[in-house]
Amino acid sequence: MYSFLAGIVDFLHAAAMVLWVGGIPLLFWRRWPRLTTFYIYYSIIFIIISQVSDYWLGECFLTTVARALRRLGGTAEPDRTWFTVRLAEQVFRLRPSEAAVRVVTKVLILIVCVGTLVHMGRTRRISRMSRRWAHGADGERS
Repeated sequence: MYSFLAGIVDFLHAAAMVLWVGGIPLLFWRRWPRLTTFYIYYSIIFIIISQVSDYWLGECFLTTVARALRRLGGTAEPDRTWFTVRLAEQVFRLRPSEAAVRVVTKVLILIVCVGTLVHMGRTRRISRMSRRWAHGADGERS
């Protein structure tokens, strides 16, 4: 039972990461503004939780929860391997170091921040232009 729950936590962990990384293009495309806004809020929450968890636990809290569940089920991992490292190993047949994972995470955070600023700049510019069109060039209603 506990191993099954650990698998669910690992699945949710992977889904959260895929949603975060996979949503980055939304910041640069203007096709779905509501989805982009949702993604921005999701990213902010994801990044804050991730960084606080890394600071307090040295890893994502979901990795800690999954490990505890495995231990309760009697199938604990012999080492403290991060979920991200295990996932990369299974998907890409590569075993990155924790330092490499931290660097990639910081690069992705930077991309999200830049993308959010680009999106905000585009949104402001579009709303200013639409107000001008609605009120005419001299500020009077057309």
